Amino acid sequence: MSFNKVHSGFKVFILFLTALTISSCAERERYADDEITELRFWHGIESPENNLLLEEKIKTFEERNPHINIILENIGAQDSAMPSIMTALSADRQPELLWFAPVYTGRMAESGKLYPAEKFIENDTEFNPEDIYEGILESGRYDGRIYTVPFETNCLAFYYNKEHFSEAGIERYPQSWKELRQTARKLTRHFREKGEDSFGMLIPLGTQEWTVWTWQNFLWQAGGEFLSDNMKEPGFNGRPGVEALKFWKKLVYEDESAVFSERNAGYKIEPFIAGKVSMMINGPWNYPELKEQDEINYGSFPLPENEKKATNIGGENLFIFRSTPEKEEASWEFAKFIMSEEFQAEWAMNTGYLPVNRKAAESEKYRRFLEENPFIKTFVYSMEFGKSRPPVKEYSRISERLGRALENALYRRKTPEEALNQAAEDSEDLL
Repeated sequence: MSFNKVHSGFKVFILFLTALTISSCAERERYADDEITELRFWHGIESPENNLLLEEKIKTFEERNPHINIILENIGAQDSAMPSIMTALSADRQPELLWFAPVYTGRMAESGKLYPAEKFIENDTEFNPEDIYEGILESGRYDGRIYTVPFETNCLAFYYNKEHFSEAGIERYPQSWKELRQTARKLTRHFREKGEDSFGMLIPLGTQEWTVWTWQNFLWQAGGEFLSDNMKEPGFNGRPGVEALKFWKKLVYEDESAVFSERNAGYKIEPFIAGKVSMMINGPWNYPELKEQDEINYGSFPLPENEKKATNIGGENLFIFRSTPEKEEASWEFAKFIMSEEFQAEWAMNTGYLPVNRKAAESEKYRRFLEENPFIKTFVYSMEFGKSRPPVKEYSRISERLGRALENALYRRKTPEEALNQAAEDSEDLL
């Protein structure tokens, strides 16, 4: 082939790319005359890798929907963001979209500012709600209506340091509370013999939701329930709750094999990566960060059982707030994109979250991903015995009272019985 023909072909290719770019810009400019619909999207995703992926996926959405512009705003960790969100709602300055825990659906629905997603689901023939796992879709239901839709799901399990286990002669992960206690002691003793100030396990400390959310696993494992009498009475202060709280205290004070986290930062993985603790409870969303580090060799295992197995199902939902018909419709288009098989498969495989879309979870590529990533497979397995926080509108206020009680007991200001009974008494008026 002659140089002139190659050169001519190259020019045609460049002209084609230029035309594509101009077409894309012109498409957005065309909508600019009609005012592109801007949607503010508040979220609290902390992982830098996950943030980058979200930005990439939003660009894809905007390319397919050139009349919609998503403005991302990171509002920080959920535990500390709730006051800012409620202030925004009271001042009528809420965003159009919010990424947040579904347990707060009731409280925000009560504000009157939340748009019921059920209206869109009932009238959109292109969206099939059966593609979404029923239990996860139900997480956004309040007072008989689905208000919020799932963005992703997850649960809790243990991270563990494989090298620490090997050095301490531990051949298998603990499967019961008794074995967990023995493992934590053995790991800590190993550190002390080496003259190192590290611990077998991390216990979350603080009054915020992470501490409560983590402790609930032990409450359920001990046979208890968060609320009783058809969710009309506090149930966390019964025997199982006391037993769960005493178990945490034994690890810290009696065995000296566990250490408290930084206050209200029990979710942070820095102590684990630094080798200061061998085991910590956390979720699958830190997987991208764990893969990037080379300080430790890590793994995961399901939460040990006591009377039963249990893990707390988490994840975030997409909240659509009332605004204008145009913005509400645009918000629903974004919600459908988020729940699609395409987004869910890519988001799950790259972030560590678990898919909410059946087709994504059952796809061949996701199954291959699980076989190649046993760390995530632990969390998928754990979903089989997952439980959710009660969908009552006052959950966040009850959690605040319980969080203070847990901290008082862990700091030994009150006995577990005194602390939990006080929290229950303080919460009765809310139910």
